[in-house]
Amino acid sequence: MSKQALYQKYRSANFEEVVGQEYIVQSIKNAVREHKVGHAYLFCGPRGTGKTTMARLLAKAVNCEHPEKAPCEECDNCIAANNGTHPDIIEINAANETHVEDIRDLIDRSKLAPMQGHHKVYIVDEVHQLSSAASSALLKTLEEPPENVIFVLATTDPQKLLPTIISRCQRFDFTKLRKDQIKKHLLDIAKKENIYLDEAAAENIAVLCDGGMRDALSIMDQCASYTSDHITAEEVDHIYGLASVEEKINLIHSIYAGNLEDILTRIKKYEHQGIDFQKFTDGMIDILKDVVIYHSTKKDKLLKLISKEQAENLSETLSQQTCMHIIEKMFDSKDKFRIATSSASCFEVICLGLAIQPTTETVVVEKRVEVPIQQKESEYVVPTVKLKEPEKPVEQSQEINEEQKPAEPIKTAASTSSNELSSDEILTLLVQCQKAIKYEDDEKFNKIHSLFDMNSKKYTSLLEETRIVASGLDCVVLATDSKVLANRMNEPK
Repeated sequence: MSKQALYQKYRSANFEEVVGQEYIVQSIKNAVREHKVGHAYLFCGPRGTGKTTMARLLAKAVNCEHPEKAPCEECDNCIAANNGTHPDIIEINAANETHVEDIRDLIDRSKLAPMQGHHKVYIVDEVHQLSSAASSALLKTLEEPPENVIFVLATTDPQKLLPTIISRCQRFDFTKLRKDQIKKHLLDIAKKENIYLDEAAAENIAVLCDGGMRDALSIMDQCASYTSDHITAEEVDHIYGLASVEEKINLIHSIYAGNLEDILTRIKKYEHQGIDFQKFTDGMIDILKDVVIYHSTKKDKLLKLISKEQAENLSETLSQQTCMHIIEKMFDSKDKFRIATSSASCFEVICLGLAIQPTTETVVVEKRVEVPIQQKESEYVVPTVKLKEPEKPVEQSQEINEEQKPAEPIKTAASTSSNELSSDEILTLLVQCQKAIKYEDDEKFNKIHSLFDMNSKKYTSLLEETRIVASGLDCVVLATDSKVLANRMNEPK
């Protein structure tokens, strides 16, 4: 007999069981209680934050026989909704039913009266994957909605929706759950399931899931299967390639000491263990952030990742300026992980660069530059007094000034050596772009990542972090959050 997944078994059955999203829960409850439910809702947010769960609770509440305490879990409508057999609650996955015929069939059925409840509720998940024709058909229905019909649209990418669809819905933005909320919920479920879960392991799972409760429950379910219901922090680190706080602190000490041999040995060991270097970098940033906070406040209650003893030890070794220097360098290098072929090699370069470039170097350079300049000025002044002809020193000083003037445009030329497009070039491209062409290109663009041809993979890998913002007959304008990637794609071939 197959076991039911934890995220399915412990899906919220009423509004009180929902974790986080307090203002959304209160808004929906008030709308149901006061009979002010709208005809269309749009739930946006990252995966695993409760969008589909909230849509089901809304559908169950509007059909409940007792709206003052909806959902009551006792009436026939609530029982049918819990069993997934309610005829007036229809769920559609737009990822599978993307064609206009599917939406038109939905619209035709929505004109029929409810069979059992008070309202017919259509939950359209991943609505951003609808085709342009299907989106237009849905828009027409949202403009003139049938009576007693409610549409609940859920999406992880609202930017791909038509602005006219968004404007006709009540929009609710779901945020990532806090780590303390996830940790508390995991410990509660572990207690109900008779699973041993220590607090450090729950903390690690809360970091791994990145604010998504469904991912957190899936991770705990997998760890419970591997460890026979006895989950510790070490087991979670081993399964998901995480490093302990002590390992990160030791590497920070090696970087500060400039011990290149120890740095390379540690990184090779981490690579052999399957450590995720992007998460390792994030962990080092969090540790250094705690050190900076402890430097200024000396309050251990503000520490999130390290203990008071660890903070005192690091603060004695590292100054605030050193910590901020390492943090800034690591933040600047995070974009390089996306385009690097080997994350281990990329992490090696980052650590070696920090180890051979101490923060005091910039101060020393400034002092060295100032001293020779003063000496040179004194050397130039003495010969001018001895010369009998005053015209030559004047010519030399004019030549020196003329040589110094071109130095400014050289710097500006270097600063503008990137491959960024100018505003005029971008406007010229946007003038010839059309929305209809953009929708067609979006559908083609989503299929690019399924190509497995090795010759085309080196180009499609660059497009994974981009999105189409405009399209024309002979141009496509892409946008990306990575400046490194943008410059690389704009390089003339």
